Amino acid sequence: REVNIISKLNHPCILKFIGYSPVNFKHKEKPVIITEYVPKCSLAEAIKRERQGISFQDWNPTTKLMIIYGIAAAMQYLHGHNIIHRDLKPDNILLDDNFYPKIADFGLSKEVIENNVNNKISSEYKIKGTPIYCSPEIFDSYEYTKAGDVYAFGMIVYEIITNEIPFKNIKSLTHLMIEVIKGTR
Repeated sequence: REVNIISKLNHPCILKFIGYSPVNFKHKEKPVIITEYVPKCSLAEAIKRERQGISFQDWNPTTKLMIIYGIAAAMQYLHGHNIIHRDLKPDNILLDDNFYPKIADFGLSKEVIENNVNNKISSEYKIKGTPIYCSPEIFDSYEYTKAGDVYAFGMIVYEIITNEIPFKNIKSLTHLMIEVIKGTR
């Protein structure tokens, strides 16, 4: 499914697909996806460095805005092609040498079927993705929509701007679910 989705995508802020092989470089039956090389780091690493007081030299408000805009543009492209990422988070956003973002890891992504009511994808009582970036409807009814990606984007923007970990004082998944469904911000 990941290869099927990523091979159709062509956007400057989405990791470019180059090829696929059902066997790895040691000729073992382990699938390999080949993508462009993104040299800098993940957005998670850049945020972590800032928290530690060792930011990259060019890490500044303009760079952050450029990253936010790039993620938004890539999401608009994905949603325009009826693709829901379902695991949007700083770890899945890579940064090149100029800090241009590249959305990666389409392993949980799904195409939304046009005639599907409200463009929802239901999961079989299983949360997919990273809980602190999951929207209330995912916790409440296991329904994935484009709005769930937008919620995750909002959490990423919060993290980039405030440099804080979302819900950092909540220690259990159950407590997180309750707080998100209640609308705790």
